[in-house]
Order: sequence, then C-alpha cells, then structure tokens
Amino acid sequence: MRTHRLPAALALSALALTALTACDSGGSGGSGGGSKDAAPSAPASSTASPSPTAPALADLPASDIAEKSQAAGRKLKSVTMTISLPGHPEGPFSGTFSEDASGNCTGTYTFEGKGSVEIVRVGDKVWTKPSAAYLKATAPGIPAERVGKWFVEENSPTGMAKFCDLGVQLEKRVGLDTPGTPSSSLRKGDTKQVDGAPAISLTMTDDSGKPVRYDIAAEGEPRLLATETGTGEMVVKLGDFDKPVQATAPAADQVVQG
Repeated sequence: MRTHRLPAALALSALALTALTACDSGGSGGSGGGSKDAAPSAPASSTASPSPTAPALADLPASDIAEKSQAAGRKLKSVTMTISLPGHPEGPFSGTFSEDASGNCTGTYTFEGKGSVEIVRVGDKVWTKPSAAYLKATAPGIPAERVGKWFVEENSPTGMAKFCDLGVQLEKRVGLDTPGTPSSSLRKGDTKQVDGAPAISLTMTDDSGKPVRYDIAAEGEPRLLATETGTGEMVVKLGDFDKPVQATAPAADQVVQG
C-alpha cells in the first residue's frame, strides 16, 4: 500500500524530537536560629518562618509553565491522542492513536469520503488494515482475498506510523521551536476548561509563522491536554495518561504476504 505523508507545514513544530531539560526549581532555605536575645526556653517552632506556599501553575510565568509541562511529558509512559487535519492534501483527516514511550501503538484514522484504516505498531514493526471502502477508494481492483487483511508497513519517520510518536512527543515539547529551544514568542493566555478539567493556555508562533496554542492542566501533573496549530489546521486532544497500551501483532495468516 502507498504510504501517506503529513504536510510539512503542519508537521513542522510537532515532529522534531529534541526536548530541553527542565530547570530545577530551587526552594529558598529556611531562616537561621533565633537572635541572641531570644528566650532560651522558647521552642524552635515559635521563631521559624512558615514554609512558603508554592504558587499555582497559572500564577507562574509562561516559560516556567512550559518547563514544568515538558518535565511532566518526559515522565509520561503513554497517552491517547485524537487529531484532526482538515486541510490534509488527500482530504480531511482524523484519527485516534493510543501510544506508549516504548513505541507500541494502536489506532484508527480516516480520510473523509475514503474510509478508515487501523494501525498497530509493536516495537518497530507496523501493520495497517484498510477498510473495504478505503481500498475501493485508493486501490480499485485489489484482489478480494486481500480485503480485511493486514498489510506490512515501514516504520518510517514520514509514514503514518509517525502518528504513533506524535502524542508522546507533543507532551515533551510545549513551548519549544523546532530545534528544541524555548520560543521567544511564548506568552501566557487565559484559564479555561478542557473536557471539564481546568487548564492554562500558552501561545506562541511556530517557525513557519503559524500561531500555536497549548492548553496545560492547571491541577495535578501539568500535562498537555490540547493543542492547536493555525486556525484549526491541526487540532489535538490528549488523555488516558499512563494507561497501558494493548498492542498485539496480527496473526500471520491475517497478514498479506508479498
């Protein structure tokens, strides 16, 4: 089967693999002991300064929020990503992919009016199973015995298997330009709700001049919950964090040979 490719402009900021190490947040040390004139019988707790309360995520500068989100992304074991690319050159594209940091992945993607394709990746091996409608639209005349079967695909950085890495990589790259450096255009936006969860938005401009928005969870781990490039050109939502991915290679008799 022919391998589909992401439009370069839409993939630009999302697919680079370099991530920065988040800066350590150093807490201030406690104050010293009481003055010489303090009563010797006074307990230490009566003179110690109270521990400062950590600021809420939404109160931090944009760069600090991005660093904390990147750090949470580097600890992530797995994620489920839903993506929409209405301007894909082969027709409006949408998909859902569950993927883990080891490379395992299951998912389904659809080109509007052409049908859907299932995808499985186990380690570095990839298979796809197109629907009958997809085969009819893209490969008319294919032998009937191949309908409903799995096809071996390349685990290529430009093929559809790239979506099996995209969600994990997006979690690590909040606020970064393609080379992996912090964007000078990063700004803090409004607080909002993403599927009922409180979030703080960050905005920036990517290397191609397109606006990018990141919605970061404001409570718990500061994970990326959603992102949008352009005005709806690429829309991604992320969830099911650290949920195990059940990816199993298809049976040999269900795989098209040759």
